[in-house]
Amino acid sequence: MLRRLAHVTLYVRDCEEALQFYTEKLGFEVRMSAKMDSGAWWLTVGLPGQEVEIVLHEPTHWHDQETAEQMLALVGKNPMWVWETDRFDETYATFRERGVRFVTEPRDQMYGREAIFADLYGNLFLLMEPALV
Repeated sequence: MLRRLAHVTLYVRDCEEALQFYTEKLGFEVRMSAKMDSGAWWLTVGLPGQEVEIVLHEPTHWHDQETAEQMLALVGKNPMWVWETDRFDETYATFRERGVRFVTEPRDQMYGREAIFADLYGNLFLLMEPALV
């Protein structure tokens, strides 16, 4: 039976630039970094204190050319993920100072305070502080 969600994958064009964005702008930590002789790089990041790891997957060195091209065509088209915070205003301000591009202004919803931001490839993420129940 399934035990837990361990990894989710984001296709990226360049592991170095993706690593810089996710660690320096969003505050993720490197979990695994292993470069292979083929040029492939197993690179995962995650939030401090959270088990799930995000695989920053650059398909070029892992797959044949046709498969890699199909995967690269999906860069920036990931379904939206929701990131929770318990300090919305502080997190929003920090991300803006670090150059994170928000595509919506903060707004209050019945379920909490939110704003949508994009990563360097255009993937959209919802920053949300849940409403107190």
